[in-house]
Amino acid sequence: MNRRSKFLIIFLLLAFFILNTIPIPILILEDLKASKIIFVHKVSPNDQFTIHWMHSVELAPWEEIFSIDDDCNIILDSTRFKAFGAGVPDAAGKKTVIKNGWIYFLNIDKDMPNLTYGISNFAKHTFYFKNKTLKLYNMVPNDNPIKIYTKKISLLSYLYYKNI
Repeated sequence: MNRRSKFLIIFLLLAFFILNTIPIPILILEDLKASKIIFVHKVSPNDQFTIHWMHSVELAPWEEIFSIDDDCNIILDSTRFKAFGAGVPDAAGKKTVIKNGWIYFLNIDKDMPNLTYGISNFAKHTFYFKNKTLKLYNMVPNDNPIKIYTKKISLLSYLYYKNI
């Protein structure tokens, strides 16, 4: 084996090692009934995403705003909604504000390791992240639960997930 071949083999082994050891934090949305990943995206600390839906009792829009912390955990930052009603606490977080017809619960700072939503055609669950809008009610069958979670995977695994 000549020097060039040895160098190429060492380079390829090193590249494979790097691709398998560099951890990439990702956000995953999974259809639990189908055991199918419906969204994967790389995340960084302070990234935010929002879940929007129509509340079944008040028939009014609701939003929950989440962020990613330094350890790649999902944190509930705030909630906004149009009216108090069944099942709504009178306060959450460190601050409550009313602005432009919305009631805001701010600075909730709650770790959400198991974030699951039952997706319905009525509630029209929609996911917003960076410049992406996912109409979840069009992506999974009615009444299917989805799970939203983060994990760290290798760069090679991330490239695989992105091509699913």
